[in-house]
Amino acid sequence: MFWYNHLYTSKTATKKRFSIIQKIRSGSIPAKAYVIVPASNRQNLLDIWEASQACTPEAEERRKQAGEELLILGIAWGYEEALELAGHMVNEVYQATGNFDIRSYFGVKEYETNMPGVMESSINDNSGVME
Repeated sequence: MFWYNHLYTSKTATKKRFSIIQKIRSGSIPAKAYVIVPASNRQNLLDIWEASQACTPEAEERRKQAGEELLILGIAWGYEEALELAGHMVNEVYQATGNFDIRSYFGVKEYETNMPGVMESSINDNSGVME
């Protein structure tokens, strides 16, 4: 599992950011935590998953067997905030580029080959905080 350098957080998740991240890492994932990741289907823009489903050791093992890693672009507290945050992210991409190429904007292609722009151990930037 990898975390985007400029992790996006919903309003409530911002207040609980480090606690949510630590709980996801330790496996004691809060039921209301959601993660926003690049879409698994190229016809979509983003996927919103319950962290308790996406970040389990079993899910990680299945991805590793398939040669995949999870790139978490954002975290939210509750499904409604996850929807708002995903909308905010898509709007930011469109405003910055004039298109909806999420994968290029967040460097997902580079991540898939070299994994730059992501980090596994620490998250220091608040640039993705949704106000």
